[in-house]
Amino acid sequence: MRINRENFLRFFDRKGFYIVLFLSIVVIAATAVYVTDSNLKKLEEIRKAQQEEINSAVESNLNYDYEEEMKRAKEEKPAVGQDFNVAQKEPEKKEAEPEAKSEQIKTKEVFSTEAKKLTVTPSPAKTDKKTSISTRLVLLRPLEGKVVMEFAKDKLVYSKTLNEWTTHKGIDIAGKLGEPVVAASDGIVSKVYKDPKLGNTVVIKNGIWEMVYASLGDNIKVKEGDKITKGQQIGEVGDTAKFEIAEGPHLHFELRENGVPIDPTPYFGE
Repeated sequence: MRINRENFLRFFDRKGFYIVLFLSIVVIAATAVYVTDSNLKKLEEIRKAQQEEINSAVESNLNYDYEEEMKRAKEEKPAVGQDFNVAQKEPEKKEAEPEAKSEQIKTKEVFSTEAKKLTVTPSPAKTDKKTSISTRLVLLRPLEGKVVMEFAKDKLVYSKTLNEWTTHKGIDIAGKLGEPVVAASDGIVSKVYKDPKLGNTVVIKNGIWEMVYASLGDNIKVKEGDKITKGQQIGEVGDTAKFEIAEGPHLHFELRENGVPIDPTPYFGE
């Protein structure tokens, strides 16, 4: 049978491509199966090798732990003689502790008893009637007259002379020129001088107290160092205080306690 060349070429033109494609797929599939099977075998071999290593490691660890535990048990196990000695010594310690505590208690009791014997109870101090008497200062009014300007250390009062509100460390008692000014308390004259603001001034000291008599006239009856009694005349009313000249003739009187000016009004006796 003679094959027509044209028919043969026509056959390959139509179906040849599919045949070649099928053969290629077969070759690829066979190759993939071979490679996959080879890889699976290798994986299985690797898995078996790893498992063998793990098993051997576990067995070696178990053997090591067991041997170590046996060694520790032999080393830590006390001898029979040692246990017996410990058992004999423990009761002695327990019995000795109460004896030591009882000795400490006895010692504390002895010391407390001796301390009580040595403790001296102070007798109550005898009260002195003289010291219980009030030492409050009582002043005699140095001048009978009206207070025209009051004490104002922590507040302001109006000054006619200065025409302003200001503080005032004493009191101003109005009087007539030449009227006698007497000592408000006993004491010693510590200063006699002319103050640039308050004029002629006499200071009498009595302990922690100081009495200041200012704006006096020129006729001063005392001098520094004189011992003064309450009610004794020390000077006369004047108008020598330049800072208080507008208030008219008066006595500027101050009371100081430890050098601090205080209001003398509450100290005047009835």
